[in-house]
Amino acid sequence: MKKATRRRLDLRFLMLAFAIFSALATLANSLVVAYGVQRDALIHATLEANHAYAAKVASSIGAFLASAHAHLDYSAQQLAEDFTSQRLLHAEARRLQEQDEDFNTVVITDADGKVLHTHPDNLLATGSNLNSEEVRRSVEERRPLISHAYTSSAGNLMVFISQPIFAADGSFLGVIGGAMYIRQNSALGTVVSHHFHHDGTFAFVADKNRRLLHHPDNKRIGQVLKTSATVDAALRGETGSMAVNNYLGVPMLAGYAPVPNADWAVVAQQPRAIALSTLGKLMQSMFLDLLPASIVGLLLLWIGARWITRPLQQLADSATHLSQAQTIDELGRIKAWYKEPAAIRRALIASVQSLHRKIGRLSEEAQSDPMTGLANRRGMNAALDMLDQSQRPYAALALDIDYFKRVNDNHGHDAGDVALKQVADILNQHSRADDLACRAGGEEFVLLLPDTDTAGAAAIAERIRIAIAAVLIPQVGHITISIGVATRGPALDDAPAILKQADDNLYRAKAAGRNRVVA
Repeated sequence: MKKATRRRLDLRFLMLAFAIFSALATLANSLVVAYGVQRDALIHATLEANHAYAAKVASSIGAFLASAHAHLDYSAQQLAEDFTSQRLLHAEARRLQEQDEDFNTVVITDADGKVLHTHPDNLLATGSNLNSEEVRRSVEERRPLISHAYTSSAGNLMVFISQPIFAADGSFLGVIGGAMYIRQNSALGTVVSHHFHHDGTFAFVADKNRRLLHHPDNKRIGQVLKTSATVDAALRGETGSMAVNNYLGVPMLAGYAPVPNADWAVVAQQPRAIALSTLGKLMQSMFLDLLPASIVGLLLLWIGARWITRPLQQLADSATHLSQAQTIDELGRIKAWYKEPAAIRRALIASVQSLHRKIGRLSEEAQSDPMTGLANRRGMNAALDMLDQSQRPYAALALDIDYFKRVNDNHGHDAGDVALKQVADILNQHSRADDLACRAGGEEFVLLLPDTDTAGAAAIAERIRIAIAAVLIPQVGHITISIGVATRGPALDDAPAILKQADDNLYRAKAAGRNRVVA
């Protein structure tokens, strides 16, 4: 049975595969780099936009607070002219609370923190003392203040903005302040909402205690953040942007800024996933734009690979049968249009010419053994290779002269040479035109019998054995020979296996008493 030959990749395929791999690797690398660049650009743009958004909201809140202080300062100046007039206190508190709805409640106290007037009325009893730490602080520090968020005695979460009242002589008269209820519709929410941003971006405001003063989710207003890198940075007076995770672990792109003249922080942020939501479509569009050019490039690579490798492929085909006579003509017809194939073609032509000369010499050397005139082992191997390549059936006889050492020891080597020549002559006499008699070495011989089965080979071997035993050899006398027979078949499909089987049968013949044939 013929062994399956392993298929090898050709140069054209390798070049094309390498070119395609290189092109695809370059394309993939370009897409990866483009993805990274676009992703970083989107992230940077979002961070910058949110930073600008936070800074704008912080600036607007700062302007609102400055305006509120200006309103309070104006009222403080009006009240300083007649601080004892209840009519003036009432009129100014009402005007201040109703003019632009900045404050939910306006409170006027004396220098000891006692309530002189409130608007709306009956929220705080006139003459009572406010227990709020923030109000006491405004009385004690006697300067414009903005409190952090706290819960009033009435249960309202509020921020208190205060302004001291000084008489013309500089004496401290009291405080006028406005309270903003941050869970109700207030000017603070209006200011933040005025800068509405799209695409999932939202802003929230926190005071120095990280308590939320404004948030799109009203349920979260008043909650205290456990930790917030953006709020902490803004409370330190810093402005900028950073990528952070929110309290739910969602990646966010945030900008932050402090509110001027208040210990408040404004943070504008957008989920990272929303900011990058357009990246997939962008990369898909880029890939589709690159696809036609890539297909054309691959087609050009395929054509180029065929064009470049064609002469090399032809040279490789010719190299598989260098010993044939027409090979030189085939090599001459190959169009080696660039340097390397041309050099290979010249080298192959020179090699073929040299090979033919060597084959001629080797053929002559392999024709005969110098002493017997039979084919030597080299000739035998060449014949066996041809038989294996052609898959032609054949039989092999392994012959060995019995007790040949005694011939050399008793009669000398010259007599032994005479015996070898006599055996060679008998083998030639019993060989057909296509048979090949070989001297394998020493007193060992091999006879190759093409198109011969086991029975036919055994019959020929028996005739040879009888003929050798019958002949009288000068200086030696009679000699005998043992023969092993083997034939090509499913179990023995190559020369080494057939010769081994013939040798094994030869040894069986020796062990059985010599001068016999074993097939």
